[in-house]
Amino acid sequence: MFDLLDDQRQQFRDTLRDFCRKEVMPGAARRDAEAEYPAELVARLAGMGLMGITIPEEFGGLGLDMVTQVLAMEEVAYADASLGSVFAGHYLGMETLRQFGSSEQRKRYLPGLAAGSSRLAFALTEPDAGSDVSRIRTRATAGPDGAWTLSGGKTFTSNARESDEIVVFAMTEPGAGFRGITAFLVPTGADGLGFSTPIEKLGIRGEHAYEVSLDGVRVGPDAVLGEPGGGGRIALEVLNSARIDVAALANGVAMRALDLATAYASTRVQFGRPIRELQAIQLLLAEIDALVQSGRLHAYHAAALRDRDEDVRRAGSIAKYVASENCFQAVDRALQVHGGYGYVKESEIERLYRDCRIFRIYEGTSQIQLLTIAKQLARQHDEHGTVV
Repeated sequence: MFDLLDDQRQQFRDTLRDFCRKEVMPGAARRDAEAEYPAELVARLAGMGLMGITIPEEFGGLGLDMVTQVLAMEEVAYADASLGSVFAGHYLGMETLRQFGSSEQRKRYLPGLAAGSSRLAFALTEPDAGSDVSRIRTRATAGPDGAWTLSGGKTFTSNARESDEIVVFAMTEPGAGFRGITAFLVPTGADGLGFSTPIEKLGIRGEHAYEVSLDGVRVGPDAVLGEPGGGGRIALEVLNSARIDVAALANGVAMRALDLATAYASTRVQFGRPIRELQAIQLLLAEIDALVQSGRLHAYHAAALRDRDEDVRRAGSIAKYVASENCFQAVDRALQVHGGYGYVKESEIERLYRDCRIFRIYEGTSQIQLLTIAKQLARQHDEHGTVV
């Protein structure tokens, strides 16, 4: 698709697709009902080398590109959005370290992360600091020995209990706002670090998110990621890439919705014929297809720009906005094709309807994406006199 599926990517996609549809999809409904974390499947993905797709080979990764990573995100989310969200959460933490870790930190942590033998969570959001990162209240103070003490709390931290380390963003220079934030690597076994039970969510119930408390947690000077005061920039840079991953997840779910709606319309008979022969249903199916293809085009475009080391602030936000909004519309219309049968718990489309809602919220709401796009339009116009 999009002239991006060369032989290597085609083989990669086909192998992962076969695994996901045979091994992941059959248990997705049960895991959702029981809010079960898919530990065994995460381990199997790790065994396939998929926890380090974009990690350089020198650190044990596959050394592949983000276009391939988008392919993987689509296939996993198609089979189970919860596993897809766990998968994407792993990359959010890992990319933070890959992009901003010191040489020593990368050598120490990336091999385990790429192998899937260790995990790294990402703790940025707080009850009063979601879209406005500069309002975080978690504090970190430096002692005379260079060690740091962290106190505060985070919320909606995915995979926190399941991880070995957490990237924690804390204010180190109160009053400096965005430029007063520093990122730290905090071991999950550190004294003073606590976790809630998994937060009950509407959808993606197999991916566990937690409230995290820090009560005088001490870390050494080598726990700082990047430079003190550089944490705000780190968060925004990593989220630029993460938004492409979310777009891929949304597209995977939308692709599943299209297949479900098409299959149902082919077998459901009304007025003596399959409902796919009815013009009203044909219009819905065509609209879903257009929504899916549009979302995928934007995600692959942004991934290709990222692979060329180009600025993806605008393209990443467009991809995330279009894909997440399109996914919601696609699933809604797929449920409409199912009629009343789509509204019952036994229907897979009902689960997709709950799962897809989060894509318009996390890694920056749809409204934040629009604001980011508008800012980038103004910047590009001021610099070049054109935005196209």
